[in-house]
Amino acid sequence: MTGLGAVRPLATATQARLWAAEQLTPGTGELNVPVALRLHGPLDSDALVRALRALAARHESLRSTFALDTRGRLRWTAHGPEHFRVEVVDLTDRPDPHAAAQRLVEDVAWRPFDLASEVLRTAVLTLAPDDHVLVCAGHHVVFDDWSVAVFFRELEVLYAAALRGLDGARMLPPLAFGYTELSFEEQRLRSRGTLDDQVAYWAGQLAGAEPVAVPADRPRPAVRTAHADEHAFALPGPLVTRLTEVGRACGASPFMTLLAGFHALLRRWTGQTDITVGTLVTGRTTPEREKLITCLVNTLAIRSTAPKGVPFVDLLTGIRQRTLDAFAHQEAPYDQVVAALPEPAAGRRPLVQVTFELQNTTTDVAALRGGRGELPVFRGLATTAHPVPRLTARHDLELALGTGAGDAELSGRVVYPTDLFDAGTITAVVRDFRTLLDEVAADPHRPV
Repeated sequence: MTGLGAVRPLATATQARLWAAEQLTPGTGELNVPVALRLHGPLDSDALVRALRALAARHESLRSTFALDTRGRLRWTAHGPEHFRVEVVDLTDRPDPHAAAQRLVEDVAWRPFDLASEVLRTAVLTLAPDDHVLVCAGHHVVFDDWSVAVFFRELEVLYAAALRGLDGARMLPPLAFGYTELSFEEQRLRSRGTLDDQVAYWAGQLAGAEPVAVPADRPRPAVRTAHADEHAFALPGPLVTRLTEVGRACGASPFMTLLAGFHALLRRWTGQTDITVGTLVTGRTTPEREKLITCLVNTLAIRSTAPKGVPFVDLLTGIRQRTLDAFAHQEAPYDQVVAALPEPAAGRRPLVQVTFELQNTTTDVAALRGGRGELPVFRGLATTAHPVPRLTARHDLELALGTGAGDAELSGRVVYPTDLFDAGTITAVVRDFRTLLDEVAADPHRPV
């Protein structure tokens, strides 16, 4: 791996795309990825700080900075571990430690980043001798949900080692593939023309596609504020099991089947037969990438163009093939794909206005945000999720499904911008989604 203090032009297209996105919305904190954990018991704050610093020493992405040089090129600098700071705050003498802690949590979580000085901030807050909060916020340029899971899994090990005065780095497998190696790998993809070929594929697939226009309650504002709310719901286990059987009969995964159901719902709500839905992929396509703390998320635009009256199984079959093709071309950065689309696509509002996710691999991240799943376990401490209030919506509708409370059950939520939609409208969308899935489960050959 590259030595400390290395400076190179930013090579990864994903990070370049996210840098560009930050320039479009400077100072909003919209690209912050915050998590907070309540720690109950006799926390050794010094050991936790040593563990956090050991984690930063292990992952060069956490001690990186990004800035444009005098020629306008984006530069990445990997600093030494001493560059990484942990704020330790004792609130036990405050009149209301809980209120003071919440203010600090929100500040750490949502204060905009200056990427020229930091990409991750952490704070350890003590409310009482046996009550603490660990809050971490990373910029999306190096942090995503997968990274959060890796971060806390390794922090558990490093904290246990620090308590015993051991070198935590020896307790974890060596990390021979880091941010530097990732950059070189993606440079090689570019030099071989692999990304160009993939971008060309997407340009052909999405030529002529139009954004999904879900009927809104209010006109679209000139500037999106990101004010948002969410609607939670659940899909019962028997329904999910039946939908899985429907998909299996078509050679489709549960993800493909539920995505097809969402496409069918959007056809009903919009009257469009040309539907494009965005879905996120982790970008963890190799075992080496699975160990990294960095942002590899990309958006895939899954399009369906089935005519009116097509049976659901035919819609599903088409989406199955489009999904397989999309995952085979997932290295092409979405922003680069959109830029390659012919006019008028480049000059209109973003093509992807609705997104769909089936989250079935990072339940520990869901638990950190108050959902179902396993929380990190630190030696001698009990842990609970600490809320980080604030929702942002980057699209018109964001539908996410994940593990539910019962066997086979899926929990769901729709995040939506309150600039556009009333809560009652989203309730109706979710009601219709459930009704449509019930119909599909009963007879998948019915026309959509």
